[in-house]
Amino acid sequence: MRMPIHRHFDELPITCTEPAGWLRAYLETQRRGLTGHLEVAGPPFHTKGWAGRKIVPRGDEGDWGAYEQYGYWIDGMIRCGHLLGDDFLISKAKRNIDYVLEHADADGYLGPASLKEYGKHQRWPHTVFFRALMAHHGVTCDSRIVDALKKHYLSNTCPHFGFRDVCNIEIMLWVYEKTGDKRLLNYAAKTYADYVHIEIGLKAAAAATLLRGGDTIPDGMLSNKRGQMHGGTYNEICKLPALLYVYTGRKKYLDATVNAFRKIDRYHMLIDGVCSSTEALRGKDPLDSHETCDIADYTWSVGYLLAITGDARHADRIERACVNAAPGAVTSDFRAVQYFSCPNQVVADRNSNHNLCSFGDERMSYRPQPKTGCCPAEATRIMPNFAARMWLSDRRGGIVAALYGPSRVTACLGKSRQQVTVVEETNYPFAERIDFAIRTDKPVDFTLTLRIPGWCRNAQILINDSPHRVRLKPATFVRIRRTFRQNDRVVLLLPMVVKLSRWPKGGIGIERGPLVFALPVKADRQVDQSDPNQTMQFPAWNLYPASAWNYALALDPQNLDDQIEVVHHPAQLNPWSVDTAPIELRVPARRVRQWKIIKRKTIDSRVGGGVTEKVRGNFAFTPPLPDPRTLAGRLAKKIETISLVPYGCTKLRITIFPDSTMKPSRQP
Repeated sequence: MRMPIHRHFDELPITCTEPAGWLRAYLETQRRGLTGHLEVAGPPFHTKGWAGRKIVPRGDEGDWGAYEQYGYWIDGMIRCGHLLGDDFLISKAKRNIDYVLEHADADGYLGPASLKEYGKHQRWPHTVFFRALMAHHGVTCDSRIVDALKKHYLSNTCPHFGFRDVCNIEIMLWVYEKTGDKRLLNYAAKTYADYVHIEIGLKAAAAATLLRGGDTIPDGMLSNKRGQMHGGTYNEICKLPALLYVYTGRKKYLDATVNAFRKIDRYHMLIDGVCSSTEALRGKDPLDSHETCDIADYTWSVGYLLAITGDARHADRIERACVNAAPGAVTSDFRAVQYFSCPNQVVADRNSNHNLCSFGDERMSYRPQPKTGCCPAEATRIMPNFAARMWLSDRRGGIVAALYGPSRVTACLGKSRQQVTVVEETNYPFAERIDFAIRTDKPVDFTLTLRIPGWCRNAQILINDSPHRVRLKPATFVRIRRTFRQNDRVVLLLPMVVKLSRWPKGGIGIERGPLVFALPVKADRQVDQSDPNQTMQFPAWNLYPASAWNYALALDPQNLDDQIEVVHHPAQLNPWSVDTAPIELRVPARRVRQWKIIKRKTIDSRVGGGVTEKVRGNFAFTPPLPDPRTLAGRLAKKIETISLVPYGCTKLRITIFPDSTMKPSRQP
């Protein structure tokens, strides 16, 4: 009897997709940067990691934190390696994978002895590390992986219902689909039920904290209540009911996850495509920020929702985060990363963190390890996961172009399971045209499914230069069923228009297609020699503004096309540098007087438990937007033209601007 699976799309083995163009160049830059050499960032990456029996934790994070961080790196490394066909990355990651598989305990337990006993987050790192095993199995079909994971979860060495430990359900269900062993499904369902029971008890006992409060149980997820908990935890746990829905068909589970992520859009989504999270979920203020971890966690979880629901809006969300937030949080050489990244940041040094959490420390600066190792390790996962999920199977012998970018996919399609390659030629997201060329030895009947993004109102499809006359609605998938032949060509045209978006404090942003645009602030780049986790090749940066940034936009919302000039530049393999940006917007703006960096010699810094202490130093912080009630009197008379570039090209930037045309009464 076939296992019932409630899912629209399936992921393909990671090596079915071959990235090209700017996407391949990005992954190769990762390989030369932190993805290939994260040991330069110090603890815990300079150890053997999961390939040893002991890891030295950093600070008070404990063993679980160190193994979690190392696990993120192995996952990003193995995926990047397989996408590039890079033996260096694959063999480096496999040392950890093979060691764990070859050193299972007699009872089946996998992993370090220090994580075996039940305790705070002790089993959460296994979720992280086992994702690498899942990806590697998709390439190698190594039977050891499925067998070992099955024994691990059925060994009863430890419960998995504790807080983030419950995320092991993700792996249990993957093994269940591979084996059909219903004990794994039952164990996953029981683990989730126990988790919910415990969370309800904590809430009823008024023990809600930053990490609790019912946000991640079905009733809380289905409510309209705004999330308050740790952002990364919310993203990781809220996907679990949808994963259980795939194998149980319980619609309430799917509805809970869908609503949980809908609430992110409503209450927490920042302009760059990721929810505010520092560490807790925050709002949409121009100074609200997110962890780089959350770019990885959010897009990973929404990727599951895309496959399960077949809803094109989830693909839009992934794409927006990956072409804006992801490159915006790392240097263009992928050798330094932020912990907290913000739409508005005009200074980024060791004392510039303007967020309440860890106020005044280095978490907003670009360095190999900005305070802790989770974000540089998670950064290695983002674009490999994007590339791996660009192409999906429709579960009926067809292929789905879910996320767009230069690539080629090879899969066995149609009822005949004929091997077909589809070559995607494009400079998207910087260009509007996407070409799909078919490579096949003989004609084959299959369905090619294309996504019409939610932002696109006048999409067109051409098949061998003839219009495909079907209604193309935004935020949908379009199925093209035909007998494809060698050199058939499908062209997708996605006209992009400039639009404005409104934000709190009278803020205004500019978007075009999937891209968000920002004012790049020239940086006085200084190496922070005091950082212990930096080298000549992997420096820790202190960035200070070296150009004007205090502008308000001077735009008439009813007449944007006549006021904003769109300028295209020759395509570059590395488009994520301000020096090689393929597109810019020239926009009218006015300087704002007395809008300047906030400087302090003493600050109140939280040290835990609600306690603060006075800290002395040279502190400089990005200021909030000017008060709309006084803005008019602070505007320069002269209108200047400023050049905006894609958000991902910037490090110091203004993305949310004051609006010089907005009257105070019109403030959102």
